[in-house]
Amino acid sequence: MTDLQRHFGMTDDELAGAATIYSPELFAGKRVLISGGGTGIGKATAWLLGRLGAKLVIVGRTKAKLEAAVDAMRTADLDATAYPVNIRDPEAVAQLFDTLLEQFGPLDLLVNNAGGQFPQHAIDFSPNGWKAVIDTNLNGTWFMMQAAARQWRDTGVPGNIVNMVAVINRGMWGVAHTCAARAGVIYASKSVAVEWAPLRIRVNCIAPGIISTEGMDVYPEQAVAAFTDANPMRRFASPWEIAEAVAYLGSDASGFMTGEVMTLDGGGNLWGELWTLGKPDYFKTER
Repeated sequence: MTDLQRHFGMTDDELAGAATIYSPELFAGKRVLISGGGTGIGKATAWLLGRLGAKLVIVGRTKAKLEAAVDAMRTADLDATAYPVNIRDPEAVAQLFDTLLEQFGPLDLLVNNAGGQFPQHAIDFSPNGWKAVIDTNLNGTWFMMQAAARQWRDTGVPGNIVNMVAVINRGMWGVAHTCAARAGVIYASKSVAVEWAPLRIRVNCIAPGIISTEGMDVYPEQAVAAFTDANPMRRFASPWEIAEAVAYLGSDASGFMTGEVMTLDGGGNLWGELWTLGKPDYFKTER
């Protein structure tokens, strides 16, 4: 196994010291809200944008994870605050945005990273299992997008949204609920990128492939062992590599870009197999 497979995710020390190509003032004075900022890609993004000068707010459902992440960032002299919130609840989301506006002023960037899924044969999904993934990955993302857009419209300032989705051009066996939700986010993003352009709001998506995060724990060990067969680079990406893409889309460098999906999958959409529950016997058989 590779080093990334033995050690999923990045430690706070690794996030504090990871190299970046960006100027340390790139996000100076920018107010950034990141959902799912306590772990994985969201945490890496918070560390990067914080190191680049952003005033950070991270949100999620697990207070302990958020507080641990913020404590580490503050120790490194980053400006970070945590708010526990259930993004599935539109009233809670609306209250969050009201609170942030009062305390920090209007946001500059929203990063919708929160999400969750579990691998399972689609034929075995329970109604509650299906709804749980759709509610978080699609509905929760939408509630955050809409609340942000309303705030930017009402305050008359421009805005920027980056949504974390998935590489779904071929679908993914074992996570049909995720594919359905993320496809919804992609096409909602493309639609409102046009609708909200007069409001000076940009909306783009990032579609990561296999990423070395704590989220790998939900997949069977034998499936994860074969995940590097999913791309021609034959490796996992680090969450830092995805965070650097967020920094590009979240900055003025991408100012003429909206309604797009940036794919970071090591070429996996061109070559490779990804079986989240392990390769089925049917597809192992030569015919």
